[in-house]
Amino acid sequence: MTEDDRDRLTRGLDQLRSENWENAWFEFQGISQPCNPLVQINLAFIEEKRGHPIQAHEHYQQALSLAPQSTEVRFNWANFLARHHGQHEARDQYLACLTLDPSHLGAWVNLGVGLVESFHLSAARTTFQAALALDPNHLGALLNLAQVALHQQENQEAAMLFRQLLVIDPNQIEAHRGLATALSRCGDENAANSHRDLAYQDHPLLEFPSIQTTTHRLLILASAHDGNVPWQNLIDRNHASTQVIALEYFPKHQPLPAHDMLFNAVGDADRCPQALREAQRLWPQQGPRRNDPHRISPTTRIQLPSTLAQIPHLRIARCELWTRPVHDSVIAAQVFHHWMKQQGWDFPLLLRTPGFHGGQFFEKVNHDHELPSVLQRLPGGVLLVSELLPTRSSDQCYRKYRIMSLGGNLYPLHLAISHQWKVHYFSAEMASHAEYRHEEATFLNKFDEYLPPQALAALYHVQQRLGLDYAGMDFSLDCDGQVILFEANATMVIAPPPEDPNWNYRRPAYEHAHQQAKSLLAPLTY
Repeated sequence: MTEDDRDRLTRGLDQLRSENWENAWFEFQGISQPCNPLVQINLAFIEEKRGHPIQAHEHYQQALSLAPQSTEVRFNWANFLARHHGQHEARDQYLACLTLDPSHLGAWVNLGVGLVESFHLSAARTTFQAALALDPNHLGALLNLAQVALHQQENQEAAMLFRQLLVIDPNQIEAHRGLATALSRCGDENAANSHRDLAYQDHPLLEFPSIQTTTHRLLILASAHDGNVPWQNLIDRNHASTQVIALEYFPKHQPLPAHDMLFNAVGDADRCPQALREAQRLWPQQGPRRNDPHRISPTTRIQLPSTLAQIPHLRIARCELWTRPVHDSVIAAQVFHHWMKQQGWDFPLLLRTPGFHGGQFFEKVNHDHELPSVLQRLPGGVLLVSELLPTRSSDQCYRKYRIMSLGGNLYPLHLAISHQWKVHYFSAEMASHAEYRHEEATFLNKFDEYLPPQALAALYHVQQRLGLDYAGMDFSLDCDGQVILFEANATMVIAPPPEDPNWNYRRPAYEHAHQQAKSLLAPLTY
């Protein structure tokens, strides 16, 4: 490189640091010997900043041809692919970078971020752990690992990781948000509120800028509590500029930001009553909008039986709210036993703390002598009392079906089969029984033929009665082919199957539902 080229390179780097893209481009373009990977990488970066991704792509290709074994060239190329073509395209390049240099911290972290975005959480956990083995105090790896633990309902571990983050950086807003959620799920609502205030009091509006310059503006109404539509994997980061309002902390006098699509993500009416009231207050009468918050209120576990009353071939468990009079579990058990006799309840029955899903704080009580220990395990001042309907099949298994209601159509998502009464897919016996997977495949491929006609008709009636753009239904079937509905609300997640080939049969149904859900957040034309 000539002395003039070196001077141009120095001036170009100075312009880069000052974000003077046009001047930087002029300096790098003037270098007489461009066959240098450093020059090509910087030209690629500049062209991207100037809004010329095609030219940037060409410069990256030249840099790779000049230095195919360079980890930094490969890493920058992977980042470019992630920004413009999605994390799936970038994944192979991050792996190639790590093959060249297993100690490349940035590649481990960015690979993990991509795996989180595609909901491959177990693989993401491994990558973040590898990054932390290189740097135990890496904020990005710690934050992402904590978020993965939170996604996987490992709330104690998530709380520990968020606390570790806050020791390093006490002002880490996302750590306060995550810790509030983890503590709330563990039943410590007072501590959760403290961190929630620190996270949202001065920051009620979260912004997720788009990757591309041509975008539409998506606005999401959400709760600061843990009861929202799982929207994170539904937004198009390439083309959508997303803002999320934490409604409990949003100033009442402030109008909604300008948007092309408004999506109400407040989904749990039991857990987020304040946010739901705010969403209803702010909800416009017209314009591009999805998931009317006024339709969320009737989906509480208490109200759902009346919301869906008189639908033929549909059964919903009776459900009532009981207020715990004292903290002492023995005395509370005595009061509860007296109350249930007055109200006409009998054992067995189900007790749960409102607002929790995934089997958290959810217990079956077979006899009155079990009440003190059950009440001791369940947090909160009020509990939901539900009757236990017969859902065990003739083969002595329990089945739980999930169907999503998206944009007016039904999409089968999974069937979980277990010998335990509390059925969730993550704890069911699908992995160890090929015949269960075969039955699930039949349900996913032809659910309208698999389900009895009366059950299918009942589910369509439920969908129409709910009137939500995004919702899910968890249910079983009794011996007469009637639907026993466990819950129907907007909090249900559309999670991809693991990458193991054993689950390939589930992938088309997941993709079908996921794409339809994503389309709900795209702008409408009125």
